[in-house]
Amino acid sequence: MNDLVSKLISDNELTRIIGDCGTEEAINKTFVGYVFRLSYQECLVQTNDAFKGNTGGIPHNSFLIATGFNPQSFHTATDMDKEIILLRVLEPVALPQDADMVKTRIEHHQRRLEAERLPGDGHDGLDPITADELQWGGIRCRVIGTFYLDKNGKLRLGSDIENFMNNSRMRVYKPRGKSLEMIVNHINPEVREKAREEAKKAGFAEPPKAINIGTVRYTSTDRLHRGPAEEPVKVEIQPADFLSRRTAVLGMTRTGKSNTVKTTVSAVAIAALKSKISIGQLIFDVNGEYANANNQDDDSSIAEVFGDHVRRYRAIETPGFGDLRTNFYEQPDVAVELLERLSKETRGNAQDILTFLTSSLEEPDAAEDRSGHTRWQVRRAAFYCVLYAAQYTAPTGFRVKFPVSQDVVAAVAPKLDPDFPTTIKLGNIPYYNLDLSQATQWFKAAREANLGSPLKSSSSKEWVDSPLSATLNVLSCQNSGGTYIRGFKQIQEYRDYHSSTRSGDVVKEILGHLYDGRIVILDLSAGPVSIRRTLSLRIAEAIFKRQFDTLNSGATPMNIVLYIEEAHNLIGKNDNLQDTWPRIAKEGAKAKIAFVYATQEPSSVHPNILANTENWFVSHLNNDDELRTLSKFYDFGDFTASLKSAQDVGFARIKTLSAPFVIPTQINRFTPSEIIQEMKSAGLSTPTVDTK
Repeated sequence: MNDLVSKLISDNELTRIIGDCGTEEAINKTFVGYVFRLSYQECLVQTNDAFKGNTGGIPHNSFLIATGFNPQSFHTATDMDKEIILLRVLEPVALPQDADMVKTRIEHHQRRLEAERLPGDGHDGLDPITADELQWGGIRCRVIGTFYLDKNGKLRLGSDIENFMNNSRMRVYKPRGKSLEMIVNHINPEVREKAREEAKKAGFAEPPKAINIGTVRYTSTDRLHRGPAEEPVKVEIQPADFLSRRTAVLGMTRTGKSNTVKTTVSAVAIAALKSKISIGQLIFDVNGEYANANNQDDDSSIAEVFGDHVRRYRAIETPGFGDLRTNFYEQPDVAVELLERLSKETRGNAQDILTFLTSSLEEPDAAEDRSGHTRWQVRRAAFYCVLYAAQYTAPTGFRVKFPVSQDVVAAVAPKLDPDFPTTIKLGNIPYYNLDLSQATQWFKAAREANLGSPLKSSSSKEWVDSPLSATLNVLSCQNSGGTYIRGFKQIQEYRDYHSSTRSGDVVKEILGHLYDGRIVILDLSAGPVSIRRTLSLRIAEAIFKRQFDTLNSGATPMNIVLYIEEAHNLIGKNDNLQDTWPRIAKEGAKAKIAFVYATQEPSSVHPNILANTENWFVSHLNNDDELRTLSKFYDFGDFTASLKSAQDVGFARIKTLSAPFVIPTQINRFTPSEIIQEMKSAGLSTPTVDTK
């Protein structure tokens, strides 16, 4: 090849896709055959066994490219020919003469002698001319799009074809190495520019570098196309694709879903640290595989790799973990809301219990509503007594304080022991300062006194209002008529949601870590199973509200990424789209909430959520119903047979926001030592982790 031709090839992105086809050796390694029929949707290719052998085989779902120009003389090609059609191999297709060829093969085998039962030479007993005729065949391919140069000389990929000729001069090649890398990692100029704008909005000075997520893999059997003679072709994804977007990670258990999520979490975290911006990531860890070291990850975990950038929570006391539960005595307003949610299906129709659980304990403003604030203090004190009766462990030294008028004190006193503690005064207002046992005695006595003659406040109003009356009846397990009700026993089964040692609101604490740009992992594998939905929902509601409050105020919310395992339990196909989880999945992108959901049941996820998902990572699915659901989206229909049969861990089919088509990929294994090394190379602080 002369220097001029070499320059033309190297300077032209379109010819570089085909590769250096100027030598016979190069042609042998890439040439597949000829287009014999082309339409807007599919392409039929004529090939033969020799071509397949030279190129290392034509795997199912592999990429091919077809063009009518000679890469050695691109400058002489017509404008009509200056394009490359990108194809995906679907299946064999019959040539017109195939029936005669089959007949010839059958007759040849029927004439074989016993000594010819084992394979013979390359022609297997056929004469060279017949053998050459029999090796021809056809391949049906899907048309993915057209590569061409725009008016600025930039390489672009259109998602269809603009024209086809019946008398096609197009040759077909198998892209390999750098050529294939150009194809699978191509991003159109306008998409790249939009990604740059989105990255700047997210706080990046420059768009974060692409992530090497894995390498191209066409089939489960990878002896040839990923063999020793082949250069692994990396597949890259853009970190910005996951910000303010929805991402589905689909596949059966043990096929690499968690590995994909870990790789994504790491990539987003490193991109944020390098750019010195805050991106909060919250992982709802159903099985504890993100928070805890395991042998899949070289006895390490996300938590250990990112050290101080991570905070972990559990619903039981564990060293190194924050407590996910609420201190009911410290936050009675949150406690009564949780109890109301938890008891919806078991509380029955008892009016007192319903009133007790649905009456808010949120503190009113004392300056604006002094009387209301006083009533709230009394009812909060009675609520503490209900918790005590239901055996909710109180913090050490806990005291019950509440204001009470002298008239009420005098009316209740005859129902108490003579040596019962007296009130103290704060200013001019009498107060009780009692332990829980004493306070419980007092409120039961107050209920008994009120039933005899209604207690009056200092303003001559009834001191026991409806919410307080219901609380006292729940404490005593009797309604006002003396009939038995379950009372405090109704809430005994929810004691596991309470922590007597926690200090502060766990939701506010978690939000604080997220807005500091940390990774927060909620280990939901330990503690009561029922805690997952209720506490997870409360945290999700708080994030949703804060993000949209920021947005509606005219400010730009911070980027938050939520990772959800077993997502079909949270955004099921029959769920109300106005509920919190479906709203996050559907509307969260407006307020910078990215939603990454993993499930092995895509058919159970709300169809509206699936329809608005931008990024997809799909591994093995063994059910035709799930595959039918998936085949409705993008070009996943081409992969249904492969997805059903191939169970290789980490073998995924990827479609991201920036990528215009599905790419079959072997996902890189989450390797803590490599991530730590990358962080060190970038000058980022790293923990000391044993990754042996």
